[in-house]
Amino acid sequence: MNDDAFPARDGGFDARRLPEFAPSPQLWPRIVAARRRQQRARRWRLGGAAAAAVGACAAAAWLALPAPLAQRDVAADQRESRRLEREWRDLAGAERSAAAAFASVRLIDAALQAAYDRGARPEELVPLWQRRNETLRGLIGYVRGAAMDAPVVVRI
Repeated sequence: MNDDAFPARDGGFDARRLPEFAPSPQLWPRIVAARRRQQRARRWRLGGAAAAAVGACAAAAWLALPAPLAQRDVAADQRESRRLEREWRDLAGAERSAAAAFASVRLIDAALQAAYDRGARPEELVPLWQRRNETLRGLIGYVRGAAMDAPVVVRI
Protein backbone atom coordinates (compact mmCIF):
# COMPACT_ATOMS: atom_id res chain seq x y z
CA MET A 1 0.00 0.00 0.00
CA ASN A 2 1.23 3.43 -0.82
CA ASP A 3 1.49 5.69 2.21
CA ASP A 4 1.44 8.71 -0.07
CA ALA A 5 -2.18 8.08 -1.11
CA PHE A 6 -3.38 8.20 2.48
CA PRO A 7 -1.43 10.87 4.32
CA ALA A 8 -1.71 11.23 8.03
CA ARG A 9 -4.80 12.87 9.38
CA ASP A 10 -3.01 16.06 9.79
CA GLY A 11 -2.90 16.75 6.08
CA GLY A 12 -6.43 15.48 5.31
CA PHE A 13 -7.67 13.24 2.57
CA ASP A 14 -6.97 14.03 -1.07
CA ALA A 15 -9.08 12.02 -3.54
CA ARG A 16 -6.90 13.11 -6.42
CA ARG A 17 -4.11 11.02 -5.03
CA LEU A 18 -6.14 7.70 -5.27
CA PRO A 19 -5.03 5.20 -7.91
CA GLU A 20 -7.00 4.97 -11.15
CA PHE A 21 -9.34 1.96 -11.51
CA ALA A 22 -10.36 0.80 -14.97
CA PRO A 23 -12.75 -2.21 -14.64
CA SER A 24 -12.94 -4.87 -17.30
CA PRO A 25 -15.77 -4.38 -19.84
CA GLN A 26 -17.14 -7.83 -18.87
CA LEU A 27 -17.47 -6.88 -15.19
CA TRP A 28 -20.91 -5.27 -15.33
CA PRO A 29 -22.58 -8.15 -17.26
CA ARG A 30 -21.07 -10.61 -14.73
CA ILE A 31 -22.48 -8.55 -11.85
CA VAL A 32 -25.94 -8.48 -13.49
CA ALA A 33 -25.82 -12.24 -14.16
CA ALA A 34 -24.79 -12.97 -10.56
CA ARG A 35 -27.64 -10.79 -9.28
CA ARG A 36 -30.15 -12.60 -11.49
CA ARG A 37 -28.90 -15.98 -10.22
CA GLN A 38 -29.36 -14.78 -6.64
CA GLN A 39 -32.90 -13.57 -7.37
CA ARG A 40 -33.78 -16.82 -9.16
CA ALA A 41 -32.43 -18.88 -6.26
CA ARG A 42 -34.39 -16.75 -3.80
CA ARG A 43 -37.60 -17.27 -5.82
CA TRP A 44 -37.03 -21.03 -5.87
CA ARG A 45 -36.45 -21.07 -2.11
CA LEU A 46 -39.59 -19.01 -1.49
CA GLY A 47 -41.59 -21.17 -3.89
CA GLY A 48 -40.32 -24.32 -2.22
CA ALA A 49 -41.17 -22.95 1.20
CA ALA A 50 -44.65 -21.98 0.01
CA ALA A 51 -45.18 -25.42 -1.53
CA ALA A 52 -44.04 -27.08 1.68
CA ALA A 53 -46.42 -24.91 3.71
CA VAL A 54 -49.33 -25.74 1.41
CA GLY A 55 -48.44 -29.43 1.59
CA ALA A 56 -48.28 -29.30 5.37
CA CYS A 57 -51.68 -27.58 5.53
CA ALA A 58 -53.17 -30.13 3.13
CA ALA A 59 -51.74 -33.01 5.18
CA ALA A 60 -53.10 -31.49 8.40
CA ALA A 61 -56.52 -31.02 6.82
CA TRP A 62 -56.49 -34.58 5.50
CA LEU A 63 -55.56 -35.95 8.90
CA ALA A 64 -58.26 -33.86 10.57
CA LEU A 65 -61.00 -35.34 8.37
CA PRO A 66 -63.07 -38.04 9.99
CA ALA A 67 -62.27 -41.51 8.77
CA PRO A 68 -64.75 -42.59 6.09
CA LEU A 69 -67.31 -45.03 7.32
CA ALA A 70 -67.34 -48.44 5.73
CA GLN A 71 -70.71 -47.96 4.06
CA ARG A 72 -72.35 -49.93 1.39
CA ASP A 73 -73.91 -48.50 -1.69
CA VAL A 74 -77.41 -47.00 -1.28
CA ALA A 75 -78.62 -48.97 -4.31
CA ALA A 76 -77.51 -52.26 -2.74
CA ASP A 77 -79.44 -51.44 0.42
CA GLN A 78 -82.50 -50.54 -1.66
CA ARG A 79 -82.35 -53.87 -3.53
CA GLU A 80 -82.00 -55.77 -0.27
CA SER A 81 -84.90 -53.84 1.20
CA ARG A 82 -87.16 -54.73 -1.75
CA ARG A 83 -86.22 -58.39 -1.41
CA LEU A 84 -86.92 -58.38 2.34
CA GLU A 85 -90.23 -56.58 1.84
CA ARG A 86 -91.37 -59.22 -0.70
CA GLU A 87 -90.35 -61.95 1.70
CA TRP A 88 -92.20 -60.22 4.54
CA ARG A 89 -95.39 -59.86 2.50
CA ASP A 90 -95.26 -63.52 1.41
CA LEU A 91 -94.90 -64.67 5.02
CA ALA A 92 -97.28 -62.25 6.70
CA GLY A 93 -100.11 -62.41 4.19
CA ALA A 94 -103.06 -60.21 4.97
CA GLU A 95 -103.03 -60.60 8.75
CA ARG A 96 -104.10 -57.50 10.63
CA SER A 97 -101.29 -57.90 13.17
CA ALA A 98 -98.77 -58.02 10.34
CA ALA A 99 -100.01 -54.70 9.01
CA ALA A 100 -99.69 -53.16 12.46
CA ALA A 101 -96.15 -54.50 12.85
CA PHE A 102 -95.24 -53.02 9.46
CA ALA A 103 -95.96 -49.54 10.89
CA SER A 104 -92.39 -49.34 12.20
CA VAL A 105 -91.13 -49.77 8.64
CA ARG A 106 -93.48 -46.99 7.54
CA LEU A 107 -91.87 -44.66 10.10
CA ILE A 108 -88.48 -45.36 8.60
CA ASP A 109 -89.94 -44.86 5.12
CA ALA A 110 -91.17 -41.42 6.17
CA ALA A 111 -87.69 -40.53 7.42
CA LEU A 112 -86.18 -41.78 4.16
CA GLN A 113 -88.63 -39.74 2.09
CA ALA A 114 -87.86 -36.62 4.12
CA ALA A 115 -84.15 -37.22 3.61
CA TYR A 116 -84.57 -37.63 -0.15
CA ASP A 117 -86.77 -34.51 -0.30
CA ARG A 118 -84.05 -32.36 1.24
CA GLY A 119 -81.34 -33.90 -0.96
CA ALA A 120 -79.55 -35.91 1.70
CA ARG A 121 -76.14 -37.39 0.98
CA PRO A 122 -75.41 -41.16 1.01
CA GLU A 123 -73.83 -40.79 4.47
CA GLU A 124 -77.32 -40.05 5.80
CA LEU A 125 -79.29 -42.38 3.53
CA VAL A 126 -77.28 -45.58 4.03
CA PRO A 127 -77.97 -45.85 7.80
CA LEU A 128 -81.70 -45.32 7.19
CA TRP A 129 -81.78 -48.05 4.55
CA GLN A 130 -79.81 -50.36 6.84
CA ARG A 131 -82.22 -49.66 9.72
CA ARG A 132 -85.16 -50.42 7.41
CA ASN A 133 -83.57 -53.72 6.37
CA GLU A 134 -82.83 -54.67 9.99
CA THR A 135 -86.44 -53.97 10.92
CA LEU A 136 -87.73 -56.09 8.03
CA ARG A 137 -85.38 -58.91 9.05
CA GLY A 138 -86.75 -58.67 12.59
CA LEU A 139 -90.34 -58.82 11.35
CA ILE A 140 -89.57 -61.81 9.14
CA GLY A 141 -87.85 -63.55 12.04
CA TYR A 142 -90.85 -62.82 14.27
CA VAL A 143 -93.31 -64.30 11.78
CA ARG A 144 -91.14 -67.38 11.30
CA GLY A 145 -90.93 -67.78 15.05
CA ALA A 146 -87.16 -67.43 15.08
CA ALA A 147 -85.26 -65.22 17.48
CA MET A 148 -85.53 -61.64 16.39
CA ASP A 149 -82.42 -60.28 14.72
CA ALA A 150 -83.54 -56.68 15.01
CA PRO A 151 -86.07 -54.78 17.11
CA VAL A 152 -89.58 -54.55 15.71
CA VAL A 153 -90.13 -51.02 16.94
CA VAL A 154 -87.47 -48.65 15.71
CA ARG A 155 -86.86 -45.18 17.03
CA ILE A 156 -85.60 -42.66 14.53
